[in-house]
Amino acid sequence: MFKDLKKIGKAVLVVKNGKNECCAKLGESLQITADARNLREVLECLADLGFDFAILKGFDLEVEGLEKGMGVKIPKATKLEHILKAPEIETLKSVVEKVKKDALDCGAVGIFIGVARAISEGKKVKMLEYEAYQELLAEKVAELENNVKRFPGIRNAKLFHKLGVVMPGEDIVYIAVAGQHRKDIWAPLILAVELMKTELPIWKKEIFENGARWV
Repeated sequence: MFKDLKKIGKAVLVVKNGKNECCAKLGESLQITADARNLREVLECLADLGFDFAILKGFDLEVEGLEKGMGVKIPKATKLEHILKAPEIETLKSVVEKVKKDALDCGAVGIFIGVARAISEGKKVKMLEYEAYQELLAEKVAELENNVKRFPGIRNAKLFHKLGVVMPGEDIVYIAVAGQHRKDIWAPLILAVELMKTELPIWKKEIFENGARWV
């Protein structure tokens, strides 16, 4: 199955060794080794390096924590179609690289980054939790991206919104818009930010030291 996966994208096997470390072999002389508790950071690093797929082996307990932290279900890699439906992990770099891909006459990329506040209406934020209507989310994201790409001069658009737990200061949202010229990108980028807030089936829970609320 791993060989089949490599035929359709850049794939890597991440295994847990006897030292409670996760190891990702990237080539004959290069690998990533980190504490297994930092599995999400390893996956984000792999996204930065341009990997499309990561197969996890031996991480049962860590995957449970990763699912809770990401707010998504990570499927068992029993069939190729299950893997293709697995949730994405993106970083700012991976989003920008994807929006630039095949945009050969692109001369500008506009970026929006949504960040988790440490203070909200005078209250100290402990963490944020994001939930989504998973069955509809991918469709709505694609619809938003297509609306942006209809603008004159726009060559591509990409949006990624984190789910699950987000800590103060961490990034929440990445939106990237690629256009022929810098003047082309601002209006569609602003539209994408506004549509993200009103059209995506995502809900935010702010958790404070003395309570919580849904926003």
